[in-house]
Amino acid sequence: MDRTHIWSVVAAREALLDYGYPDKELDGDRTAVVLGNAMGGDRHYETAMRIYLPEYVRELTGAPSFSALDPNVQTAVLEEFKGRLGDILPDITEDTMPGELANITAGRIANLFNFHGPNFVTDAACASALAGMDAAIEGLEQGNYDAVLTGGVDANMSASTFVKFCKIGALSASGTRPYGEGADGFVMGEGTAVFLLKRLEDAEQSGDHIYAVIRGLAGSSDGRGKGITAPNPVGQKFAVKRAWENAGTKPDSASLMEGHGTSTRVGDVVEVESLSEVFSSLGMAKGSLPLGSVKSNIGHLKAAAGAAGMLKTVMALNDKVLPPSLNAEATNPNIDFQNSPLFVNTELQEWKTSPGQVRQAGVSAFGFGGTNFHVVLEEYIPGRIRTSDSKVTYSLVGPDTGSRSDAEIKTPIRGALVVGGASDADVASKLRDIRDAAGAGNAPEPGPPSEEDLRSDIRAAIDYADAVELAAKAERAVAALEADNEAAWQLLANQGVFRGAGSTGQVAFLYTGQGSQYVNMLDTLRHTEPVVADTFAEADAVMTPILGKPLTDYIFIDSDDPEAVAASEFDLMQTEITQPAVHAVDMALTRLMAAYGVQPDMVMGHSLGEYGALVAAGSLPFADALVAVAGRGREMANVVVEDRGLMAAVFAPLEDVETVVDSID
Repeated sequence: MDRTHIWSVVAAREALLDYGYPDKELDGDRTAVVLGNAMGGDRHYETAMRIYLPEYVRELTGAPSFSALDPNVQTAVLEEFKGRLGDILPDITEDTMPGELANITAGRIANLFNFHGPNFVTDAACASALAGMDAAIEGLEQGNYDAVLTGGVDANMSASTFVKFCKIGALSASGTRPYGEGADGFVMGEGTAVFLLKRLEDAEQSGDHIYAVIRGLAGSSDGRGKGITAPNPVGQKFAVKRAWENAGTKPDSASLMEGHGTSTRVGDVVEVESLSEVFSSLGMAKGSLPLGSVKSNIGHLKAAAGAAGMLKTVMALNDKVLPPSLNAEATNPNIDFQNSPLFVNTELQEWKTSPGQVRQAGVSAFGFGGTNFHVVLEEYIPGRIRTSDSKVTYSLVGPDTGSRSDAEIKTPIRGALVVGGASDADVASKLRDIRDAAGAGNAPEPGPPSEEDLRSDIRAAIDYADAVELAAKAERAVAALEADNEAAWQLLANQGVFRGAGSTGQVAFLYTGQGSQYVNMLDTLRHTEPVVADTFAEADAVMTPILGKPLTDYIFIDSDDPEAVAASEFDLMQTEITQPAVHAVDMALTRLMAAYGVQPDMVMGHSLGEYGALVAAGSLPFADALVAVAGRGREMANVVVEDRGLMAAVFAPLEDVETVVDSID
């Protein structure tokens, strides 16, 4: 067996033992193995030398100087030559090929542990490990298997590898200095890192120890550049941007960057320039993003480089520390760190975060031939990520609001005009143009307001149905702005015309308790808004095994059938039904608001509503909350006391309620 096979088996065994296998259940029929590797190991070079021995002998015997020797001497030299090579080169047997082929690196693990999921290797040069992880995640997403051992391995330390890297000027004779002064090439390393990946919801349900969460991963190609081996910043930027887009978050939320950092003269400069352009465009402050490379510690693991960077970053997230990058106390003078958001972190320090911030990191791996991969990692915080989302996340063994990117915000049903400006006069001027256009029958198509208008110093907002209504309301808004009359705005607010000034306020959602339920609640929205229908369908899937029939059968009734309505009203007073029903409505409305771009800055719940607040805040999955409130309701119903009391929902002015209450002895 080649060392690549041996190391991979050992690393896979360590990953499985860390998971708890074989004592902890892992379905071997649904477990895959996908590893990154390029060129196999060194053993195939050695067997190839033995196989080519007749070629060497032929050339030697054909040399004039050798032919001039005494035949007996020729025979002795050839026998000694063959014998010496035979002593140092491995025999060719039936185990030679399976012992050195790259693909059998993965096959060996599947064979040894009796796994029946797919097994294969990926070759993307120095990006092989992340390419393999990309393929491994795709298989999880497609449901082809439920667990996968993935990572990278490289044991190519032969003379031929050194010579070939030297010929292209990639190796350093003095040391590895990623992003550091004097960087003149890399030092080759060797090794393997293997991870056990599962879908996050599966890992949580199994009670696995989760080291980190993969939020996004993406690849790119450099396309046409200066040469097939020259790094092209265009491709690198594509990979980074795509990975963060897949993660559903902006790159400026990163607080650590594990770079490719090969320590080559050109590579480091191009990489930092690419990263700086991506992060600077998002307004990240200069010198705010720590940068490092594991190659400063263990050299360049080539095909396993991405796996090594992943391992370093995963453990940094798990331990909440920023690891130092070595040999870069003086940075590369060809890299403009003074004007970059990135800085090389050279000290071990606590990974501090702002309140509400989650630790996120990026890991890059780039390969010969213009192939690039970038992965976004996040620390694991139980309950933070909604595992019911269509976007699947993967755990290394956000809030439930149905949030969307701006590009996916639903079009408002009515016109929701927001006009922003630097002053009242500025806003009034813009509203006059809108008034005149609306008066001519031209109203803007309903759409979400722009971020620029929403963040302006002065803002006017108008709710309207058509051009006629918009023209009339815009006229009133202009008059109020010109008069600078605060009382006028109080009257206009009742008509759907508002003025805002200064920084925008925060939005709070309050979730109600039991007692707010009624028959056919949200029935109209269920038939007009898919997100509401989907939420009820999700609730039915969870509650049917508990209640014996779908939750919606208790909520939605033929309103023309008095007996059915009465039965439903009675059912909705039973706590074991009421509580999941109200909670499902809470989440349906929360997700509907998010679909239109309205999300809370803070949430609070009253009694049962505390569960809605917890789910909206990302502290509890929706499905788990349904199970919890159903159990809560069931236990409340089982409580037997002599006087269970009564509950009433009163709709009246506060003064009238107080008068009635005060009159009761």
